[in-house]
Amino acid sequence: MIRIYIKHVLTMMITLLSFVTVEAHELTEKLSLDGVLSGALQCQRLLDGTAGDDTCKAAVPLQPELTYRPTGRNRLYLKLGFAAGNGLNEVSPFNIPSWGADLEDDVENINGSGRDHVLEAWYEHVFELDHRNRLGITLGIIDASQYLDQNAFANDEYIQFMNPALSNAPNAFLPSYDPGIAAEWYIDEWAFSGVFMDVHQVNSQDRYTFYGLQVGYRLKTKLGTGNYRVSLNGDRDFVDEAGASKQENDILIISIDQQFGNKIGAFTRLGWRLDDELINYRALYSGGIDIRGATWGRILDNIGLGMVYLDGGNNSIINSRIAEAYYRMVVNPYLAFTADIQYMRDEYYQSAGAEGMIYSLRATINF
Repeated sequence: MIRIYIKHVLTMMITLLSFVTVEAHELTEKLSLDGVLSGALQCQRLLDGTAGDDTCKAAVPLQPELTYRPTGRNRLYLKLGFAAGNGLNEVSPFNIPSWGADLEDDVENINGSGRDHVLEAWYEHVFELDHRNRLGITLGIIDASQYLDQNAFANDEYIQFMNPALSNAPNAFLPSYDPGIAAEWYIDEWAFSGVFMDVHQVNSQDRYTFYGLQVGYRLKTKLGTGNYRVSLNGDRDFVDEAGASKQENDILIISIDQQFGNKIGAFTRLGWRLDDELINYRALYSGGIDIRGATWGRILDNIGLGMVYLDGGNNSIINSRIAEAYYRMVVNPYLAFTADIQYMRDEYYQSAGAEGMIYSLRATINF
């Protein structure tokens, strides 16, 4: 069985390599095509007492992006999502998936909307108020994580950490691919963001409203550049995960990334619920380091090390612990391979927990 999946992923990677010469294309003076093509083979090895099987699964997501700029201040954007396979999602015993990419089930009937493959479609207008003051307004089908909870070292499941608990705070409920409006205001080193969305429910036919506000500051010192962000996110009329009742959620998130010279970076992401509603996780504590390949003579490569502790909040799960390490080898500006290992552990009050290791090989082309 494992040999079959290894053969499958090698075939996938050969297919990926055939696209290596594909660069970001300026189709016309105003129209450009970009995107990401990725593929991963993941194998889980469950420790004693964990329900499930040791197995390997593969998945290949493709996300082309089309951008039209009629003027320097206006932008139309379309992002599509296609995928083959769901990876370990269908067989994993863990509460959080081991890869945060948009896989096959994620790009069909998106958020219960009946829409397939169209992830984002929006219009942005930028107001250049003066040389140090810029305001952008975006309207359409948007992704809240593009405006909130960013982090230089832990925010991209295709080139950084694979586990979504290290890409974004899982207790923040940042919705993706639903109608909304976003604003970004930049004043010197300050950045202010706001998001309002009308979101489809996953567990019911109802909809709920989401809001997010963030303030960030870019600090430049002799040590290096750091980004310090604080966001307040919430939703109204959200149906809980059991589909039993509506609730209101408010979450405070702190996200920090800091460079230390040109070889080391560090990050942390902290998050707390501000109310008493039942939810999977009441608090998040995560952090890690990024080591650049200049340390060993491969300037484009990097190593990422991250850990997460999630404190349960729904009287079912006690906590989850996640540790992840990866090495990313850059072949050229478009193609990179990543070897990744994760340790995951869930503890429950009244049922057996889950514990195990996830071993992954990922190939990604950014074009």
